[in-house]
Amino acid sequence: MNREQLEKYLKKKVKIKLFDGEEIEGYLRKSGEDDFKNNPNLFIPKNYYFLVDKDLNCISCLFKISHTRKIGICDS
Repeated sequence: MNREQLEKYLKKKVKIKLFDGEEIEGYLRKSGEDDFKNNPNLFIPKNYYFLVDKDLNCISCLFKISHTRKIGICDS
């Protein structure tokens, strides 16, 4: 998977399978976005991704593109 493929899912509800087999569901976001400027853990690192709930609370670890094995849109 490359950056262009992953970033077409930004701000959409997705289900992601990571390299370790963990499957997580939430809204895909990228580090450095203005929505997270008050949280240095989510704002300062560059080119990392994470999932949030509908209230923008981070619900996953930070991960890079290379950690992603599979991604798809959630129906719910």
